[in-house]
Amino acid sequence: MSNEYYYNETVTRFYDPVYDKVLSKDGLKFYHEEIMDIKGAVLEAGVGTGRIFVPALQSGADIYGIDYSEMMLRKLKEKISGKDYNRVSHQDMREFSLDKKFKLVISPFRVFQHLLTINDQLKALNRIYEHLEPGGKLIFDVFNPDLKRLTQDADNIPEFNGEYEQGKKLQRFATIRYDNINQILNLTFKFVWDENGSEKTDEFSTPLRYYFRYELENLIARTKFKLEKIYGDFKRNELSNQSKEFVVVCSK
Repeated sequence: MSNEYYYNETVTRFYDPVYDKVLSKDGLKFYHEEIMDIKGAVLEAGVGTGRIFVPALQSGADIYGIDYSEMMLRKLKEKISGKDYNRVSHQDMREFSLDKKFKLVISPFRVFQHLLTINDQLKALNRIYEHLEPGGKLIFDVFNPDLKRLTQDADNIPEFNGEYEQGKKLQRFATIRYDNINQILNLTFKFVWDENGSEKTDEFSTPLRYYFRYELENLIARTKFKLEKIYGDFKRNELSNQSKEFVVVCSK
């Protein structure tokens, strides 16, 4: 992406234990239902450690995945059989190329927020469009910005306090700096964990692009996609002032 982000070893190692606890299961359920409703091939753009991909594959879905992080893909491959390694590949979603067309492409859990510029966003959307069958769908999600929070930087917010393995403590803290003129949230995670009787720490930083409702509508309108719906959450509720998500559904 434009920020050329790379998940480091610490983020990759603790990704699943953290997000298994802090994320609502609504998103996982939503994407699983959408995948299993499709009669045909599915692509997950930003497949990560396979939190959506692996259960779908185990349920019989004809699913494939790409990701920008080789570390995340290695973690995913620990969860699947070697015969399925060909289903995932290390590719940039702005310029990926696969010899398949798909009935559905999903890009879940804020992947589009790593696309910092309009040029990057359009590149990714256009590459996805080219890989869809006629009538195929793209579904992705980004958060609906909280206007109050956009005015207040934050330091060392405790986000996770638990274990990454039995008896091994893990904490994660978040520091946030807002660049509102560029609609960028600069996020730094600090990890603190127990290992071999001592305390370890590490940090990871990444910028995230945030979007507003009509910006998303105008972005989609600059492509060949047809915007079908923007839901306000993963339960498919209508947008409202209380919505915390933008769940975007487009079709070819």
